[in-house]
Amino acid sequence: MGPRRFTVPEANKAIPRIAALIEDLQEKLGWLNRNRQPVSYVVEQYKIVNESPVDADYFKALLRVRRDLKEIHDSGAQVKDIKSGLVDFPSRLFGKDVLLCWKMGEDEIRFWHDLETGFSGRQPLPDAGTEPDAEGQGN
Repeated sequence: MGPRRFTVPEANKAIPRIAALIEDLQEKLGWLNRNRQPVSYVVEQYKIVNESPVDADYFKALLRVRRDLKEIHDSGAQVKDIKSGLVDFPSRLFGKDVLLCWKMGEDEIRFWHDLETGFSGRQPLPDAGTEPDAEGQGN
């Protein structure tokens, strides 16, 4: 069985949870950046890095990032850029595999692009009367 394919309504239904996870990721990654531990060396002269573990809060934040990314991945959605909040949802449109494209701040799916073009190839979804193929949807 291949990757999950979303219908537009399924992707729209997933947006609130995905948005909450992306917000959490953005916050945690910002915190990690601000609290990055300095590199220390066992032997400064040879730049032999001290392999000591990070502190508990830093480690917990790393685990939270991993958990959030796994949840998004397990849903079938694809995180493309955490900083801008860009997420794709595999789908089918007019007989071909495409990605429904969503970005933080958008309240619903309005765009799609080919698998190869990415965000730069973003196009508006067809009119409501022209629906994406049902083939393979909702896997």
